[in-house]
Amino acid sequence: MEENIAIRISGLSKKYNLSGKKIGLNFSERLKDIFLKKNKTVIKKESFYALKDINLEIKKGESLGIIGRNGAGKSTFLKILSEVVEPTEGTIEINGSVASVLEVGMGFHPDLTGRENVFLSCAMMGITKKQTQKQFDKIVAFSGVGKFIDQPVKHYSSGMYIRLAFSVVTNIDADILLFDEVLNMGDLSFQMKCTKKIKELVDKKKTVLLVSHNLNDIQQLCSSIICFDNGKLLTNEDSNIIGKYMEDSRTERKEIHEANSSIAKKNAYENILSREWIHEEALGNDKIKLRRIWIENETRKGDKVIFTSDSISINIEYEKFDKSIIDIGITMTSFNNLFLVSALKNTEILDDMNFCGCYVAKVNFPENFFNEIILDIGIEIYLNYKAVIRDHNVIALKIIYTPENKKFYSVYSKHLGPLNPKLDWKLNKKTD
Repeated sequence: MEENIAIRISGLSKKYNLSGKKIGLNFSERLKDIFLKKNKTVIKKESFYALKDINLEIKKGESLGIIGRNGAGKSTFLKILSEVVEPTEGTIEINGSVASVLEVGMGFHPDLTGRENVFLSCAMMGITKKQTQKQFDKIVAFSGVGKFIDQPVKHYSSGMYIRLAFSVVTNIDADILLFDEVLNMGDLSFQMKCTKKIKELVDKKKTVLLVSHNLNDIQQLCSSIICFDNGKLLTNEDSNIIGKYMEDSRTERKEIHEANSSIAKKNAYENILSREWIHEEALGNDKIKLRRIWIENETRKGDKVIFTSDSISINIEYEKFDKSIIDIGITMTSFNNLFLVSALKNTEILDDMNFCGCYVAKVNFPENFFNEIILDIGIEIYLNYKAVIRDHNVIALKIIYTPENKKFYSVYSKHLGPLNPKLDWKLNKKTD
């Protein structure tokens, strides 16, 4: 294998046989079948491929993001590379030492202490006792386990467990590191430490494979991306693989199919630009009811296609039944990552807006404010500073580049982040 290749995978498949289940038996028949073994019943046998014919080369120093829906084959892929699971078919060539953090409960012996598991894990990865002792204090300090290091890990919380496992893997000098959803474990401060640590490993040109559902992490940390779909591999030859993954996942939502049932087969995605409720079903309580929320294209009135170059407004119609103090706002979420909150606070509106009646709150977004993105728009309403309505998935919006201008957008606007505003840049030549 070439020196610059860290992992080469050829024709990799993993097949699982589902356990046979006798069908058509009631409870008493099942009991007889268990104890008497006399019933001759039909056994339904099934098998499926968790991975199917995977071919992939990963270069040394590459940071590879792995995305895909639950059950798509991501974790099975890492388990095979970690030699936890045997492949059914295919070959794997690995150039260098491998360390991995998989799901909680894998890799440590529950009856051993944290200290003993650190030395055991390092020994299994080919690290000598002397090398482990040299790194031990750093491992414990990073994990935050502290005085619990000499307690059996079966008494650890899941957060403590994963922190120690992550600390072991990232503080030894392995060539290839595999992480399965580690950035969602532990508290926020430790998640930030993990992100920073993985970034350091990437900067040191370690080969890193990261499975995550957090697309912000994937974009921030990874130089390339692959996507698993029902055991098959989609590579990042499609430059917008994240956008395709987001769009495919968003179309799974029940309300999209219900709102667009007549055109669902013709379109992979369709905006939900408006929601309206009858009084009995409206969000709220006896003091306030949300009647309608909708998006308007302010640049091209009535057009339901939204371009990045369009100005849009979000409109919220509600009915108020008493003089409670109201605070009203919107949220914007991109694939479960809340990134924008904007609120019209009571102190910013006229006093007479607190009286009974119907109102429409409107917020405008200028043209060239958003990147190409899929958004979930939510609503939050507070009365007398207490939340009455909080729903982060009320309407949905897809914003796209105009076809004629798409090729002129830079790599930054195509791939990174939900916002891409046109700001006032100036370039001055320095003269001494």
